[in-house]
Amino acid sequence: MSKIFVNQVGYLPDADKVAVVEVLNEKAASFVVKNNKGAVVFEGTLSDVRQDELAGGKYALVDFSALSEEGRYTIEYDGNESYGFDIKAGVYKDLYRTSLEYFTLSRCGEAVKDPVWGHEACHTGPADIYGTDRKKTADGGWHDAGDYGRYIVAGAKTVMDLLYSYETEKGLYGNTMKFWHEELSILDEVRFELEWFLRMQREDGAVYHKASCYRFCGFIWPDKEKDPLVLAPVSTTATADFAGACAYAAKFYKDSDPDFADRLIKAAKLSQEYLDSHEDELYKNPPEITTGGYGDGCAKDERYFALCALFGATGDAEYLKKAVQMRKELQQNPWWGDGFGWGCFTGFGNECLLRLDQKLLESLDAESRKIADGLIEEIKEAVIATADKALEIADSNVFAYPLPKIFWGSNGAVMDAGHCLTMAYDLTGDEEYFHCFQRQLSYILGVNPVDYCYVTGFGSNPMKNPHHRPSGFLKKPMPGMLSGGPGAGLNDAIAKEKLQGAAPLKCFIDHQGSYSTNEIAIYWNSPLTLGLSRML
Repeated sequence: MSKIFVNQVGYLPDADKVAVVEVLNEKAASFVVKNNKGAVVFEGTLSDVRQDELAGGKYALVDFSALSEEGRYTIEYDGNESYGFDIKAGVYKDLYRTSLEYFTLSRCGEAVKDPVWGHEACHTGPADIYGTDRKKTADGGWHDAGDYGRYIVAGAKTVMDLLYSYETEKGLYGNTMKFWHEELSILDEVRFELEWFLRMQREDGAVYHKASCYRFCGFIWPDKEKDPLVLAPVSTTATADFAGACAYAAKFYKDSDPDFADRLIKAAKLSQEYLDSHEDELYKNPPEITTGGYGDGCAKDERYFALCALFGATGDAEYLKKAVQMRKELQQNPWWGDGFGWGCFTGFGNECLLRLDQKLLESLDAESRKIADGLIEEIKEAVIATADKALEIADSNVFAYPLPKIFWGSNGAVMDAGHCLTMAYDLTGDEEYFHCFQRQLSYILGVNPVDYCYVTGFGSNPMKNPHHRPSGFLKKPMPGMLSGGPGAGLNDAIAKEKLQGAAPLKCFIDHQGSYSTNEIAIYWNSPLTLGLSRML
């Protein structure tokens, strides 16, 4: 029987509606959509039938975009029926809220109030400052991923995604998500992370790379991990990401808490002073620390991001001039790109400049205005070129996978690619970019060859066994978490054992032990939240 892969959460009435079918019977060329009473409401024929190497089979598109009436539906093709799905206004609102609540439930250093996921304050008290006999308290922040570490570079990406999401949806929700236990502002949630950021900064402006225990713990409850805490050595990437995130965030608190906004700007400037006076300090785990490294071979993109954000926050043209020079240096790096990721902050620097206040630009002297205008035009072209590349790759396969490789954390990268596509749409008005973005979202929510909704707690066949310590301890998944997704490198023992020979997009297993395909992370959830904010 042919399989039918559908967005299991559903579709907005006026949005694109595309599913994929596996073609096992060459003679079967038509499909129907039925409502929950079994009546046929739409008929169509397959399109784009092709052998797809990424998915390892013959597949075709099912396009029923013309169906806009709200209701509950299934698709039938070649004797098989899809999972049920909804067409309705606001179909993504619950998912959006739950993807945000995940951050609240992932708070460290304070008691979490929830009937299922609540716990006492965890990972509190003085931490060893590695390589010294001193200690420092740095409570707070979000647990990073399936483990309980807290990492500046991962947190900075997450902060930026969530602030962009806030800017996108604030008109709809008035900045407030209503959870069962409280009303929570997105800005309050981001502030919780930023308060931890400030505790991670040294007096000279340098920022410790991470706070964690010396090694990973087992699948225990957060407040039961009692091993010694350690602050890892400072790094250029952490210091620059800190500076950029704090500088960009300051404007969101200027009216409600000017003192906090001022603290963020002063901290960002201090970190930039440190960066200006120090060569790169690229992070590598010391032998005694074996938690996530988040090492990066190039810090120029992080430096560029910090300078762009500081220019936007202060209007100081010296930051702009340094950003132009850093971008030129960055372009000499063979790994350079204008995308997004915990190890690729060029896109965030670009977007800081694209979101500049027009009044700031008008206040510049003629020379600085010319520099700013030239850089912004270059960035616009770069964003469109990046999105065009994603379009080209997505068009080359049936499932619209937009990346040249299928790697550890691919699902987060898919949503980051969607971020680039929506930026290009905003710049050009070309709906092809937005159509492609919608297919990326549908890929995450079920239109993929393993037939999973990759977000816990949503869809008819959600991922249920994430590599996530609280979920593993309770033997049930925390809702609203995005799985890392297929990883063709088979980077863990379970993947190596179970997925040998699988097609690249099928290199996924819903198994707690497969951390390279089924872990979760704050910086994968955040572009999902950002993408969903575009669909509200």
